[in-house]
Amino acid sequence: MSLTLREELVGRELSPLVPAFIADVQISKRGNVVAKASVSRNYRYPTLNDLYFMPGGNPNLRSERGWTYDVGISSEGYLFEQVKLRGSATWFDSHISDWILWLPTTKGFFSPRNVKDVHSYGVELKANVDVRLGRKWALRLDANYSYTPSINVGEPISAADRSVGKQLPYVPRHSASLTGVVSWRGWAFSYMWCHYSERYTMSSNDLSLTGRLPKYYMSNISLEKSLQLRWAELSFKGLVNNIFDEEYLSVLSRPMPGINFELFVGITPKW
Repeated sequence: MSLTLREELVGRELSPLVPAFIADVQISKRGNVVAKASVSRNYRYPTLNDLYFMPGGNPNLRSERGWTYDVGISSEGYLFEQVKLRGSATWFDSHISDWILWLPTTKGFFSPRNVKDVHSYGVELKANVDVRLGRKWALRLDANYSYTPSINVGEPISAADRSVGKQLPYVPRHSASLTGVVSWRGWAFSYMWCHYSERYTMSSNDLSLTGRLPKYYMSNISLEKSLQLRWAELSFKGLVNNIFDEEYLSVLSRPMPGINFELFVGITPKW
């Protein structure tokens, strides 16, 4: 069991005391089955962008505050000597007041405002498989799935407000990813697939053509080489993102890039 107490100073203003309590208990040594639970207070100041971004910043924003609870269970063990399995399931529940949300305005740009009360809850599932294919070959598979309803449970700000009881804009209910990595002698090839469900662009969850963004799937690949030197570890990595040239949107009227490429060079000194 652990208890943490945190407090932040922003400018000349101190946040309320932010406690968090976490407890873990091993249910079974076989499979290392562990149950976990936590409760924590949330308090978040608006960022500089939230307050002063030009155009759209809102200097009248209030800080977010609320409580988050979660419970979960995890397990790991060897299916065979060469195959290791890990898995976890977590349920979470958050009640947040004055949630800061960026929404489109009639002036053609986005601006943040406070949503009085938001209930965000859901389930997150994770699974992992490590396979030793030989002395120098290895395979790793990671899978994740999240179900995250985020509902406005506040009061209508006007008679025409239809946002209460609706999913928050740009928050997908369903998201998932699958990553596979094959490694050999300092080389690593990976493939990542991810999915985001339909997202609404309006707090009223309007089903018009511009009121929602369609679901999409994304595939990325990468190739990495690591070199061990006496004075440092070097890594060279090339990525190909959106390999199937998917057309998709993360924000309304802002098309995302098609197939694109990245190159990384990493140097980790051995002091």
